[in-house]
Amino acid sequence: MNCICIWLTHARCELNIPKSKELECHFNLWMLKGISHPRHAKLDCFLDIGVMLSYAGESTHINIFIPDRLDKSNVQDLGRVFKDKTELVSAVFNEDYGILARAKEKTVEVKKADTTPLFDIYMLDLENDVSIESQFGGSIIRIQIPEHLKNKKHYYRIRLKCAFVDQTGYIYTPPANSILEGAFFQTELIDFRVNEKRNLPGSLLETVRQNGDVHFTKTHFFLMREASDDYVFSHKPPGGRQLEKDIWKAYVGEDYFFEQITAYHWKEAAPHDSFNVFVKFRSFHSGLRTILIAIGAIVILGIISGFLGNLLYSLIHR
Repeated sequence: MNCICIWLTHARCELNIPKSKELECHFNLWMLKGISHPRHAKLDCFLDIGVMLSYAGESTHINIFIPDRLDKSNVQDLGRVFKDKTELVSAVFNEDYGILARAKEKTVEVKKADTTPLFDIYMLDLENDVSIESQFGGSIIRIQIPEHLKNKKHYYRIRLKCAFVDQTGYIYTPPANSILEGAFFQTELIDFRVNEKRNLPGSLLETVRQNGDVHFTKTHFFLMREASDDYVFSHKPPGGRQLEKDIWKAYVGEDYFFEQITAYHWKEAAPHDSFNVFVKFRSFHSGLRTILIAIGAIVILGIISGFLGNLLYSLIHR
């Protein structure tokens, strides 16, 4: 099971009212080298999830199913990051936006350059606004929708660090006859899925249907990798750009190398019920030990081929 599921919970007393089912989602998968890690250590991975509601109406909660056991230590609110570093609003939404933030309020109002209000970013209190329940072989992150935002366009953004995110990318092991390729190059496959019914438990799908299936108006998926990693293939070609170090390092944190990071971007703009990205990367990956082993293998193969050649030559001349 390697699929996220997102849906809304509605007030039971208002089941006859048409449900609000439309969401816009943003996903940022970061795969970075930690400063304190050994050179060839596994990349640190974390996933940012952003959810935009144009109109919540009778909805009470946003639900995010993660196929992993979580607690609140795995979740971080990113709403307050926008309040502290206003330039990140334009960077994250790739628009010329400004903000209006008031002291002791949990909302940040996002505005166009001409000060036209667009939407609010809500800063989550993880102790009171978020609950995590173990269910369906994983965990459900439940975000409570505040009453004063139910008729306004607003946005939530969280960061997730857990084993599921680490396993979104996995190393492809070449067959034995490709030992030299495996010694110098590492191939990684990344498989990211949202609301794909064939990859979700039946009991979870039943719960989602009872609340009403969600439709995505737009989905953005950004994958952040070092520029030295070679993009090989994906289900459809991505867009891409180099990230600005000064802006994004403040967003990610000081614990990661951030010299040359490329963002690969996949987007689905037409209404859709599910979303997936499959991508393949290759990177040069060898230390002194690996090189010595490869050289040893080449020498052994040379000795064996030489011996067989001499044996064959002597047999022919007999």
